[in-house]
Amino acid sequence: MYPSFQLPSSVAGFAQENYAEWGPFQPDIPGSWLERRYTDDTSKFIEIDGARVHYRDEGPSDAPVLVALHGVYSSLHTWNGWVNALDAVRVIRLDLPGFGLTGPNTGREYSLSYYVDFLNAFCETLELEDIAVAGNSLGGAVGWRFAVTHDQRVRKLLLLNAGRQRLLSPEARLLTTPWFDFVPRYYTPRATTRAILRDAYGDPTKLSADVVRRYHDLLLRAGNRRAVITLAQNVSPAPFDPTAVTCPTLVQWGERDDGLPPSLAEQFVDEISDARLRTYPGVGHVSMEEAPVETATDAEAFLQ
Repeated sequence: MYPSFQLPSSVAGFAQENYAEWGPFQPDIPGSWLERRYTDDTSKFIEIDGARVHYRDEGPSDAPVLVALHGVYSSLHTWNGWVNALDAVRVIRLDLPGFGLTGPNTGREYSLSYYVDFLNAFCETLELEDIAVAGNSLGGAVGWRFAVTHDQRVRKLLLLNAGRQRLLSPEARLLTTPWFDFVPRYYTPRATTRAILRDAYGDPTKLSADVVRRYHDLLLRAGNRRAVITLAQNVSPAPFDPTAVTCPTLVQWGERDDGLPPSLAEQFVDEISDARLRTYPGVGHVSMEEAPVETATDAEAFLQ
């Protein structure tokens, strides 16, 4: 028999990190392991429509309520800077089904109409009325549709580099190609996640290794990669448009967003009857994450 051999922990850790960075096959990570790493004392879970939803409810209980929605590939952690900056706002943020620690729903359904219905069920379960909704990217696309269909519940709307009909880059159309969708379900090294995030940031030097790791780890949560593919395959034009939004709206936009350029922000302002615009030079697609203090300051003034 050969003697047993175990790599020193430092060497094993280096090998694991190197493989996560470049390894061609990235297996799923169990949700239980990720919960130990990415929850804190404010994390809560609740069952809604076949999904075990991870959310956090922070801030003064009697303050104005802001429900914050993240974008594609992201999670509620993208609002960390806002939670730290908004002293007079009750921020309720959640991982949408198919993302973050919430993971897949039992029906494996991911579409804009589904997320609008899900958000209404979430608000009903938590008895949230007279709320403001902030959404980035996918969250913005859900947010303005929710403001149209549930105008009695939404008093104010904040759109941060928000999606309209297109939620993913043109290259993501490959996800809808038969057989090709097998590849991104498994071939997702951390280097790919880093490249996507560097494109999303206006100033890539602000992107930390911890943020890259968090995005990558949560993408590997079992079921999340398939959810992104399903979402890409089910995005279709909605039967209404932003002109139907009636509540006061603040459009916040990073000017260095190549995927959703500032011209789309101007289009939102032209279409929504009560809308104002605030743009941020040098900031990219995830404006609240890259410039949390500036964007949160404008948001708090708007909410108050």
